[in-house]
Amino acid sequence: MMPIPLDRTCDLSLQEQIYRYIRDRVASGALAAGARLPATRALADTLRVSRNTTVLAYERLYAEGYIEARSGQGTFVAEIEPALCTAWDAAATFEQTPAVNPAQARQLLEPPMRTAEDARPAFDFWYGRTDPRLFPARIWQAIGADVLGACATGISEYGAVCGDPDLRQAIADHLATTRGIEARGEQIIITSGAQEALNLIGRLFVATGDAVAVETPGYAAAAQVFEACGGQLYSCPLDRDGLDPTLLRDIRPKLTFVTPSHQFPTGVVMSLERRQALIRHCVQHGGLVVEDDYDSDIVFERAPIAALAAIDGLLRTIYVGSFSKSLGSGLRLGYVVMPAPFIPAAKAAKSLMSYGQSWLDQRILAHFMTSGRYLRHLRSLRVAYRARRDATLAGLRACFGEDCAIAGAETGVHLCCILPAGGPTAQAISAFARPLGIGLYGLALCGVRTGDADTSRSLVVGYAGLTPVEIERAFARLRAALPSLGRTAPAPATIVPPS
Repeated sequence: MMPIPLDRTCDLSLQEQIYRYIRDRVASGALAAGARLPATRALADTLRVSRNTTVLAYERLYAEGYIEARSGQGTFVAEIEPALCTAWDAAATFEQTPAVNPAQARQLLEPPMRTAEDARPAFDFWYGRTDPRLFPARIWQAIGADVLGACATGISEYGAVCGDPDLRQAIADHLATTRGIEARGEQIIITSGAQEALNLIGRLFVATGDAVAVETPGYAAAAQVFEACGGQLYSCPLDRDGLDPTLLRDIRPKLTFVTPSHQFPTGVVMSLERRQALIRHCVQHGGLVVEDDYDSDIVFERAPIAALAAIDGLLRTIYVGSFSKSLGSGLRLGYVVMPAPFIPAAKAAKSLMSYGQSWLDQRILAHFMTSGRYLRHLRSLRVAYRARRDATLAGLRACFGEDCAIAGAETGVHLCCILPAGGPTAQAISAFARPLGIGLYGLALCGVRTGDADTSRSLVVGYAGLTPVEIERAFARLRAALPSLGRTAPAPATIVPPS
């Protein structure tokens, strides 16, 4: 018989111990090919285990080719390839030697971002951060309970690859009302935020060597996606009216990526004339526009700017949006609106990337939007963020004087502040503020592709994650410490907290 030492106190099951003992002895050659093995019942009696335990161990050895059954004769050690026989002895070597040289993997740049694991200063003006205290948690919880209580069949089924139909239609209705975009629900594809939407676009439209025009300075994570797909990037500098389409005449890009309603990071709004000229360029020379409308739901004094996709009628414009700024980036829900001819290809490409997003989150958001609660949430959010923006404007001017240029204050959740000439650079301010518990960031730290633009004095200041009182305290602390940086701060501006 076979004396298999069994340890009945260890974490490995008895079946696993029997399997491993025979496997290792076969692999090492201790049990030669053709050697007869005991019957499962006899082995079970010898080891004092259930016969089912030995049967399952043998079945696994059969399946992996270590043993074989001969009709009417019994069970025998199988003929095994030499490579398999030495596999277990060489296991440590295999673990240390990767099958593919890591140098052969495509080397990609990782977009800079802040996550929940990062250490944050007490007063963090990171541009992409919203305030979890403003999330409608009770309403969200109530809708979630209703959705789960009704019939949670969606938990056990794959949903539509392009997203929950009700959510897609709710987004279409919202865009028609707020952005003037006339789209059918079928044209909308739900994604895990805007970044997956950009990856979907890159997969569909960018091949090796294709020209892609991007704003400079601009959103580096988008440029990195198109570059990773093989695109050749062309930087288009901005002026006060945004990207100038005349720069595209010699390039004739396949894609032009823009953030026209609140350019990231400068806050510039692309003029109507430039928008129309960009569309005319696409009509004359071909190519598509990718419009990233990342924060258009947060608007203060001015009326919302017409979306490029609305002016174009979704003929040559691919529209990207998300709920990261209005609800929170942790929700990971965004969308892309495709021109009708590209819907079949986009659906196929999306299915290669993922089989859809979380059913529950989509259903909750669909109910949240169709009930009118999302619009009410946006109204209260705008009031809260306007007070935070005002406190940030006052704090920046108190610290850096009226000579600092501030752009992008009409909408969104961040400002672009250009520090006065002759004073500290953005990098110096960022380094100086950090030990004070204040997070201020230059463009390079915020994932901005700067090209040849001089951004050494530019700060991207996000204000959504802090209350007006917290913002006031942060800038008061910074202003009190600034003289030690070699600069005398101006007289403080009056900051009135909201009532």
